[in-house]
Amino acid sequence: MEIIWEHSPENDYEKKMYEELKNGKYQVKISNKSYACPYCPEKRTRDFRYEDLLQHATAIGSCSSQNAKRTERDKANHVALTKYLQTDIAVLPAGGGGSSKPPSAKSHAAAVLEQGLHGRDEVFVWPWTGIMVNIPTDLKNGHYVGKGGIKIRNQLAKRKFNPIRVRPLWSYQGHSGTAIVEFHKDWSGLTDAMSFEKAYDSTNHGKRNWLAKTDKSSDDVYAWIARVDDYKSNSIIGEDLRKIGYLRPISDILEEEARKTNICPYCPWRRTINFQYKDLLQHASAIATCSSKKRTAKDKANHLSLAKYLQIDFAVACAGSSAKPPPSSVVVEAVTDYDPNEMLVWPWSGVVVNIPVELRDGRYVGESGSKLRDQLSRRGFNPIRVRTLWIDKWHSGTAIVEFRKDWSGFADAMFFDKDYETNNCGKTNWLAKTDKSSDLYAWIARVDDYNANDVIGETLRRFGDPRTVWDIMEEEARKTNKLVISLTNIFETKKRFLLEMESKVKETESSLSQLIVERDNIRRVYNEEIRKIQSSAWDHYKKIFKDHEKLKVELETQKRDLERRGQELMKRETHNKIERERLAEELEQNAVKNCSLQAAAKEQRRADENVMKLAEEHKKQKEKLHKRIIQLEKQLDAKQALQLEIEQLRGKLNVMMHMGHEGDLRVLNKVELLIKALREKEEELQDLEALNQYLILQERNRNNDLQDARKELVNYMEWNGSKSCFLGLKRNINKWSYWREENGGTRQQAIS
Repeated sequence: MEIIWEHSPENDYEKKMYEELKNGKYQVKISNKSYACPYCPEKRTRDFRYEDLLQHATAIGSCSSQNAKRTERDKANHVALTKYLQTDIAVLPAGGGGSSKPPSAKSHAAAVLEQGLHGRDEVFVWPWTGIMVNIPTDLKNGHYVGKGGIKIRNQLAKRKFNPIRVRPLWSYQGHSGTAIVEFHKDWSGLTDAMSFEKAYDSTNHGKRNWLAKTDKSSDDVYAWIARVDDYKSNSIIGEDLRKIGYLRPISDILEEEARKTNICPYCPWRRTINFQYKDLLQHASAIATCSSKKRTAKDKANHLSLAKYLQIDFAVACAGSSAKPPPSSVVVEAVTDYDPNEMLVWPWSGVVVNIPVELRDGRYVGESGSKLRDQLSRRGFNPIRVRTLWIDKWHSGTAIVEFRKDWSGFADAMFFDKDYETNNCGKTNWLAKTDKSSDLYAWIARVDDYNANDVIGETLRRFGDPRTVWDIMEEEARKTNKLVISLTNIFETKKRFLLEMESKVKETESSLSQLIVERDNIRRVYNEEIRKIQSSAWDHYKKIFKDHEKLKVELETQKRDLERRGQELMKRETHNKIERERLAEELEQNAVKNCSLQAAAKEQRRADENVMKLAEEHKKQKEKLHKRIIQLEKQLDAKQALQLEIEQLRGKLNVMMHMGHEGDLRVLNKVELLIKALREKEEELQDLEALNQYLILQERNRNNDLQDARKELVNYMEWNGSKSCFLGLKRNINKWSYWREENGGTRQQAIS
């Protein structure tokens, strides 16, 4: 902060001394709690508090005494020290850090400007707020995540920035990489916020560096204190700042702090120079009513007048401000001049008489009640209403002034009565006055006004009652006791409720602890089950792999067996061919032998013809049966081939099913085709088996018929023919039956 000095020898010397203090030539600040005056080494008290040293320097610098001990040089030195204390080492409240508070808003302004602000009109977001950007984030499960507010707050607290809360800002995508840092609302919060901004700006990680940065892919965090442009931005930061705070210039905050503080003019030596209104009022009332011998009668009188001033004049001046009205006990004590047993009209009322009236249009008119109320308000009486009294539509020249029903209204009414009485315009002056001038006369309404038989008494009896101050105080005491009893009952109820809640909390904590233990047990069992399932799955996989290898070996073995059976079938086919050739040779030999029997056969021609007829019928049936037998043999071969094919398909199906665990879609499709083909082949096999059974049944029936016919023929030949012919025919029939059973031929084919 630049200080402007007027050009004069004294001011030049003050400027020189100020520069020496600023350059560190003299040690003023010993520690955060103690200071020393470099120009008073002979003073007994070497260690001062900040406000004590400032008061010491100010008192000597502004001293007008002609005492030879204080020279102009001493005054100039202490003036320079005062400016140095207010400007360069002004102490801000540290929120319980033990440092002294500044004595005034002016010291606040100096200390705030020292923090690097541009001036009193600079606008900030209040409560004091900081902004952090480029916080590292990671993408997990489709959302961005980053550091939590507690972790960031602890990091900032370790760096002595003392944040009270850090809130990361989240969007629909997750962590936005930005955060809002909230500081204390007092001056220590502003100090922490400015230190926070300076620390990041000193490492080139401030707002200007962030805006000028083109490559924002690094993990460095940038931070600054929130100002107007951040508050008005359309980003997620601006939206959040508009929700939690508003813009305020430093000057408004300094003025508000100045309005909150007051000084006791009779205690300049007190450590606590700045008071809140209620604290100063309590201080003045306590000293005025104390019985300590340390307090002189003059001190008590001074503080009594200060208490009255605060209760009446200062309270009126502060109307509309944040100052609260004085307590009822203090007000009653301030008006002890009045008899508490005197009957007054309640609600507190005043009487105004001799209001100027004039005759207009045949009737008397005067000032309205609102105009009188404004006049009384400007004089600090704070009426809430003024009733002008009329008689038959004529202004009576009198009015009733209504005050608030509380003790502040009582103080206003007493002040109203005393003021008019002091100016010789009270009730006694009105009653004793013979010359009724145009001055207004007023007083507080008492019991005689209430009982009067005029328009004033009628009006007072209509809306008020006569009561003493003690009656009102007793009523308030009863109400207070009733309120205390009610609050005590509420407190006891709340206390019982709190105890019940504490017991419930303990029960809940125990149940939660039990649930946590059960959850841990369930989690442990679950993990064990998962490990078992994984182990069994691995074992199952190994088993499947082994089965696959085993099945592969079996398929190879089946393949070799099929190849071997094929070779055996080829060998059988060759053997059957040889047997057929041998049978043909035997048939030829039998044909030669049968030539000798033709003669005997002629004799038996007639019998043979009958036999031949029967044989022809059987021949036709045998041909049909032979064809069916051939068809059956073919179907048998097809059945065996089909069974072989089914076995192959089943082997492939098992292989494909084991290979299907590997998730190959082509293998699964092939398995489905093999299953479909296997089902079709099984259906064909069932059809062939059914046909085979049917043909076997027909064969058996035909064979039974043939055997019956043979028996009948043999019986017939034994009955009618010779034995030799019978034996030859029997032999031929036996050969034909044997050949038919072996080759499936007819009797005529066997003879030929």
